Amino acid sequence: MKKFYVDDCPEHKTVHMWIAESLDMQHYIDTMKPVNDEKLLYRFEDPILDLDATIQASYDAFARFGWHDFKNVYGSVSDSMMKNDGYGGLSTVYNKEYRYYNDVDPNAQTLGYGRSNIPDNFMYKHWDIMDKLIMERLDKDYWAELQQYGTHHGFKYMLDNNVINEEQYKEFCNEFEDRNDVGKRINKNTYSCTWGFNSWSEPAKFGELNKIVERVKRTPIRGRLVSMRNLYNEERVAIANKYLWHTDDSWFYELRLILNLTNEKDAYGIAIKDNGEQKYIPGEWHCFNTGIAHCPTINQSMPGAERINYVCAVNPWFDWIEEERCWVQNEFYGNKHPVDMVIDGDVITGIKLKG
Repeated sequence: MKKFYVDDCPEHKTVHMWIAESLDMQHYIDTMKPVNDEKLLYRFEDPILDLDATIQASYDAFARFGWHDFKNVYGSVSDSMMKNDGYGGLSTVYNKEYRYYNDVDPNAQTLGYGRSNIPDNFMYKHWDIMDKLIMERLDKDYWAELQQYGTHHGFKYMLDNNVINEEQYKEFCNEFEDRNDVGKRINKNTYSCTWGFNSWSEPAKFGELNKIVERVKRTPIRGRLVSMRNLYNEERVAIANKYLWHTDDSWFYELRLILNLTNEKDAYGIAIKDNGEQKYIPGEWHCFNTGIAHCPTINQSMPGAERINYVCAVNPWFDWIEEERCWVQNEFYGNKHPVDMVIDGDVITGIKLKG
C-alpha cells in the first residue's frame, strides 16, 4: 500500500486534499454506492455502551478539562473569533503540529477557528447568500480563495459561480473594505486540515470515555465531545436554527459517527438537506454523508434544554503511522464504502444497524 509522508505536503494544501489529488479518490466519491440500502441517515444501537456512566464521565470531563466555546468560523482572529456560550465542549483529538498551537488549547483545537478577510456582519446581513454557498457546496473553495486573495476577491468568486449578480458584486465591494489579513494560502496544519487531528486527547481517555477509544479501529480525526446549551429564549433558538446550516468533509475523507448522550425534553434533532429532520435518541449512534448540507435543530418551544453529543470521526481509507509521519492506504481503499465499513464493524466494535 502506498505511503504519503506529511512533510512532503506543501503548506498551501490540506493533507487530505494533497493525497486525494494524487490518487483516484474523486472517482470513488462520485461513483461508489453502499452495498447496504442507500440512506441519507443510518442509525445504530449500542448494546455495549453504559449510557449513564458515559454521561457522567462527560460532565466530569467538562469539570476537569474545561468547557470551551466553539469559535464562530464567520469571525476572524482579530474579532476574538466571535465566541459564544451556546455550543462547545472538548476536543477528543488534537494536532501536535497545529499552526496555532500556542493560541488554542489542545483540548479545543477541533472547536472551530476564525476565518480571515470576511466582515463580521456580512453573514447576518446576507445569510441568503451564505446559505446558497453552502447548499451548492462552494463554501470550502470560497474560504480558501478568501483567505489568500482578500474580501473583494471572495465577492468575485461568488459572482463567477452565479451566487450573486454583477449589481450585488459592485454593491458589496463598495460597502465592505478589501481586507487581506493573511495574504497567502496556508492550509496544512490549520483547522481545515482534517487529518492533522489524529492524536487522542486527554479528555478522550478520561474515565468511562476511554472505553469508546478502545473500541475504535480506525485512526481518529477531528472528533469532539460537545454540548448545546444556553439557548434560553425562543429568539436565540430561532437564530441557531437559521444560521447553523453547514457542510463538512465527505465521509470518504472524514467518517463521522455521532453518539447522542443526552437530549433534554426531546428538543434536539438533525436536519439533512432533502431529508427533513430526525430526532436524536440518547444512546444511539448515527452516520450520514457530512459533505451534504445539514443543521442541528432545536424545538423552539423548549428553550433552555441541553444536548450532549460525542462525535467520533475517523479516516476510513488511510491509517496513520506515527513513527514514520505518514498516511498509508488500507485494505478498504476503493474496495468498501465507508458506511459499509461501519455496518460490518470495521470502524467501531459492537454497534448494530437499526432497521
